[in-house]
Amino acid sequence: MSVMQFALLGLGLGGAYALLALGLVAIYRGTGVLNFSHGAVAMISAYVFFALRDDLGWSVLPSSLVTLVFAGVLGLAFYLAVMRQLRNSPVLARIIATLALLLLLQGLATVLFDVQTKTPISVVSSTPIVVLGVNLPMDRLILAAIAVVLAAVLAVVSRRTRIGLAVRAISDSEKGASLSGLSPVLIGALTWAVGFVLAAIAGVMLSPIAGLDAKALTLLVVPVFAAALLARFTSFGIAVAAGLGLGMVESALQVVTGAEGSWYTWLWTGPGRSQALPALVVILAMIFSGRLLPARGEVVRGRLPISLPPRYRVIGPIIALAIGLVFIYSARPSWLSAGVVSLAGILIALSVVMVTGFVGQISLAQVAFAGIGGMMTAILSSAGVPFLLVILLSGVIALLVGLLVGLPSLRVRGPSLALVTLSAAFVCQVAVFSDGRLLGGKGYNRVAPAGIFGYELSDTGFAVFVLVVVIAAAALLSALRVSTPGRRALAVRENEAATVAAGINIKHYKLAAFALSAFIAGVGGSLLGYQANVFSYERFTVFESLNVIVMAYIGGIGMVSGAIIAGLGAGGGLFSQLLAVGGLDDYHLIIAGGALLISVQLHPDGMASLAHTFRGRRARGTSQAGPARAEPASKAGPASEAGIAGTPPKR
Repeated sequence: MSVMQFALLGLGLGGAYALLALGLVAIYRGTGVLNFSHGAVAMISAYVFFALRDDLGWSVLPSSLVTLVFAGVLGLAFYLAVMRQLRNSPVLARIIATLALLLLLQGLATVLFDVQTKTPISVVSSTPIVVLGVNLPMDRLILAAIAVVLAAVLAVVSRRTRIGLAVRAISDSEKGASLSGLSPVLIGALTWAVGFVLAAIAGVMLSPIAGLDAKALTLLVVPVFAAALLARFTSFGIAVAAGLGLGMVESALQVVTGAEGSWYTWLWTGPGRSQALPALVVILAMIFSGRLLPARGEVVRGRLPISLPPRYRVIGPIIALAIGLVFIYSARPSWLSAGVVSLAGILIALSVVMVTGFVGQISLAQVAFAGIGGMMTAILSSAGVPFLLVILLSGVIALLVGLLVGLPSLRVRGPSLALVTLSAAFVCQVAVFSDGRLLGGKGYNRVAPAGIFGYELSDTGFAVFVLVVVIAAAALLSALRVSTPGRRALAVRENEAATVAAGINIKHYKLAAFALSAFIAGVGGSLLGYQANVFSYERFTVFESLNVIVMAYIGGIGMVSGAIIAGLGAGGGLFSQLLAVGGLDDYHLIIAGGALLISVQLHPDGMASLAHTFRGRRARGTSQAGPARAEPASKAGPASEAGIAGTPPKR
């Protein structure tokens, strides 16, 4: 088939991108939120529709109506129950809330439906018609036409109706719109409902074309963000044009090749190369456009989760070592394996605490850095490199990748940086980890047994080694937190402008945070490779990246102790083992997503801060000496600000 034929066949995928981009733009214009769960909404809606039509035998019309109502009510309920409460919260809290919905919907799909990939019968006619000499199935043209028509309708509504003018007024100034009698809550609820309905249409129409796949549909959010970015999250027409164009180009790239054996052939003929294109568009758009998103989405509201200094920096590691050794030497093999996974998960969560909790850079690529470490472990260990050197080199290579991914943080922040790092993680998943040519196998490779000085480590010995590494990393971050560089890093998190005014080069701190966090994550990925004796890209997917930041937020993203709680919830770790014993392993994502939705609203500082809260309340109940004494501001260096070094103000 020719490039033109493949490009026209991409109209179906492009139409889905366009519809989803319309929903993202509508939600952003109405509430200033980037909805990372948009693909998951398309996914769950598609499963609802085909369950009604194929499993229950309903006809297309009632199945469609129920599905659209379901999506609209879901959007309405999510806004009123969650996002409305977070209107004045920091960007991180709003991003985390949409990630929680993503995990919750993914978990519900796993429990309620058969999530094996399948290709259902098309909702509309798929009879081929001739277009420019190409036999093109009609359902692809219909999907593209639906996107164009709905974009025109939304554009007219936006410019000609009272509701549309209200949305435009709120996008310019929510306060001004409120003073003029317009309801931000009503507009917000309406735009979320409309956005979810558009996602539902895209999911239902695309599934017969690309397959009904829970993970693939959820990850549509990455290329869709590319289309919305090109539209600057404002123009419905550009969003549709960008979506259609990306879909057609992505499809056409499947037949683009170079000369035999050339680097060009290798670059474009591997797995996932065409899928990575929209993600690369996101990254490049952010790098070259800087503040591409409207300023409203980047405004810091409220306060970030607190970052408390560790209380037991000496006795804490000793207690952790004692508890860990008791567990290691008493656990059964299955529990020991889960324990090692949790320890590696703690390392990866520590990397999240470093870059997001300490410096405020929202990174969704930490598991991708771990995957780089795991992949290099497979390559280096197979080449006969010694165990300890493999771990060190894997961390260093992950560090270099972290520096590269962190470069956009010099120009973008908040939701923009989250998009960049999510896109980077997606590129790693579809175009690097799954490329068997890099490893000599189909997405995996054997990892040589761990050994020191010629002696192969037993499972117990390896677990002890991992425990020591984790305790050392936690101690390092604890010491960093109370050091002068650590306090200045916190100042970067709280107020970049004030930090620059104090004469501190925030670029150095941002890049250092990405580099150190990537090194820690890379070591964690290396240890996971040795634990499983194999590298498998399925352990380092975008979903695992999202799960890590979710668990870190629940545990306490600003504290080292929060990473310990997060590690327990790592996929395949102790919490997963506990659920498996109770026959509840399929409910992991539901529990994580539900817990996060509760945490982000009721206790955004995380579980690790509960002890601090309890101690503060007990102190107030037994002493009249006033609030707990904060750390002296003078220790914070020239960038110190109120609330950074000491106990944060009451909420």
